[in-house]
Amino acid sequence: MVEAGNAVKALLLGATPERKDEIESLWDRYAPIISVVEDGRGVNICASKGRIRFDHKTLEAIWLLGFNGWRSIETYSPSIIISGITGWPLEDALRDDDELAAFEMDYKSRANSARSIIEEQSSIHVTWPQDVPRPESERNALNNHQEMAAFDLVCLATAYVFLHELRHVKFLSDGDCPADRREEEIACDVWARSFLTDKVGSYAQSVGQTFSRVLDKRSMGIALGAMILHEITPESARWGTAEYPPITTRIQAMISGNSLAKESHYWLFTACLLVGIFRQAHRQLPMYAPSTNELVEQLTTNLVT
Repeated sequence: MVEAGNAVKALLLGATPERKDEIESLWDRYAPIISVVEDGRGVNICASKGRIRFDHKTLEAIWLLGFNGWRSIETYSPSIIISGITGWPLEDALRDDDELAAFEMDYKSRANSARSIIEEQSSIHVTWPQDVPRPESERNALNNHQEMAAFDLVCLATAYVFLHELRHVKFLSDGDCPADRREEEIACDVWARSFLTDKVGSYAQSVGQTFSRVLDKRSMGIALGAMILHEITPESARWGTAEYPPITTRIQAMISGNSLAKESHYWLFTACLLVGIFRQAHRQLPMYAPSTNELVEQLTTNLVT
């Protein structure tokens, strides 16, 4: 079995190959001890000075929520596209979709399984959805390109989570934590997002891909991370606490202000994720937007109301 620290380091190197020297430098300077703790109820991943702790159960929930997030495309994209073409309010397009009920039932069922994993002491008694590969699956052994695409995005989202915790380690080790704990959370979110996206140009050039294609994929991974963050945050804490800002503020820090082209796949994917959040909260979607990037802006703004 791969030691936890090596596994997390490999995850970050795989997510951001262009940052290899910086990741090595971070490991040399801060020597983070990354340890797996015994499974327990709730979400268990946190940072302290020089250390990141997590349990397997939390990573299982992140994995399941990530694969389910990918399936938001098949669930909600038809209605989003129809709304954009016809000018109908999104709520009307959703209501008019005869196939939505079946897709949405599966979508919500997988999300409920992830919540059960979080709430239980152990995931051993939670039935794993048959249409989601297990977390220990090898990428090349997956059934199709759809699962491989989901695998890549889940790895990016998980890398985002660990980068966020690594920034806490940096703050604590350097002794320069913001006075307000909530400001520190936002700073960690912004740092993780920047780490994943600021140098994609050099990676794109090195592998012969376009800058926009690489940025699209990284941004989709961050958007998936935002949805996962929302889902693993207890409802009682989503409005914020003394230590954590409102979850909507964190999501906005993660996905707002993107300069991606209007035709980027990122916008439709992110819109699907956000619609999933609204639908699971039984919130109406009366808005209409002529483009998916405008829809994402509206949905993000309305998250806080």
